Amino acid sequence: MAHEQIHGDIVRAGTPGVSLQVILGFLAIGLPEALLGASWPAMGAGVHAPLVAVVGIAAVLAAGSAAAAIAAEPVARRFGSGRTVDMGVALTVLALLGFSFAPHYWVLLIFALPYGIGSGMLVVALNAYVSVRSANARITWLHATTAFGALVGHTVLGWIIADGADWRWAYRTIGLVQLALAVMLAAGTRRWRDHLTAAQMAQLGETPYAQGDWRHDMRRPHVVRTLMAMPAAVAVIVLMFATTSVEQTTMLWASSYMVHAGGMSIHTAGVYANLFFVGLVAGSVVAGVVALKVRDVWMVVGGIAVLLGAVVLMVVPMAGLWRALTAPVLLGVGCAPIAPAVVHATPRLFGAARTPAMIGMQTAAVSLATLVGPVLFAGVERVSGSMHALPWYLLGFTVIALAAYARVARVARLHVRGE
Repeated sequence: MAHEQIHGDIVRAGTPGVSLQVILGFLAIGLPEALLGASWPAMGAGVHAPLVAVVGIAAVLAAGSAAAAIAAEPVARRFGSGRTVDMGVALTVLALLGFSFAPHYWVLLIFALPYGIGSGMLVVALNAYVSVRSANARITWLHATTAFGALVGHTVLGWIIADGADWRWAYRTIGLVQLALAVMLAAGTRRWRDHLTAAQMAQLGETPYAQGDWRHDMRRPHVVRTLMAMPAAVAVIVLMFATTSVEQTTMLWASSYMVHAGGMSIHTAGVYANLFFVGLVAGSVVAGVVALKVRDVWMVVGGIAVLLGAVVLMVVPMAGLWRALTAPVLLGVGCAPIAPAVVHATPRLFGAARTPAMIGMQTAAVSLATLVGPVLFAGVERVSGSMHALPWYLLGFTVIALAAYARVARVARLHVRGE
């Protein structure tokens, strides 16, 4: 269909306040998302750890998030989506406050585990909940809330450290804000219902599910091997891994690229690199408007096209600071619509009953890419001996993403089905 009808409003009859709670949940995902990379120079010095030690914390975070993402479906089936969200936010609060009081590096490693587990549970529970209830436009705007949270957390941390305060106060402040979000969430998530209305089931083509409740439907076990055997499942996971690698590598290495390949000062590069988050937020807002008229297939293809344009811009010689100003914004804009479109397409590709488990697998791939993408580039940079390799590295993952989505579209015929 040319025009995608908004269906399954989050605010259902008898569930007042759910829309606000969902927004707060997505904000809670983003708030701590960009803290580690931005704070590590100060944090590492504070606990007397070398620069490379950040990889250990990132590995624990990624492992915890991936494990939680795979396990989140049975947890949500047992306790419901709302309570799973509450548990996820509570774990991130514990981790943030734990980081702020950690006297040694090994303590940071301990608190990195609930940090990753809470993040993984939160992402899966929220995305699974909205994917079967909302149009792509609404999901894209919710992801814009996550990007805005990351921008706020990154900015607040920078302000506090630049003002001369200890990095611990930055984590403590953001941890207390996260605690306030957790309290507000807990007040409303008890009213969440995983029950699907007849209209929602009709939109998803889920007529066999008479109960209309994915917790009932999911009593039939869906192991990883079964999920991966489904057509397009592997391609969707590769797509998420590749686009996340582009996003996370840009987050971590953009400043270094501007300094060593663009000749900027460290301070100026930090300011320009923050434009990636601006592009992510702005791109999500604009993509949400576009998604009112455009199907998932074109949202993903459009995002990948913008990424290709950004990479080309990085390698084309340009005078002045236009490239440094434009490229990070375009990278953020390109990343913005892809994940929401994949989340929205998941129940239509794999069925509502398998959606929580499939989103868990996608989130695990995202967690793995968060670690592997940036670290792999460190090896590429060492072998090539130049930060000029970054655009070509991003190009490689962008091409992989394009090939993966071509496979998804071919297998599932998304362009024909109009989902």
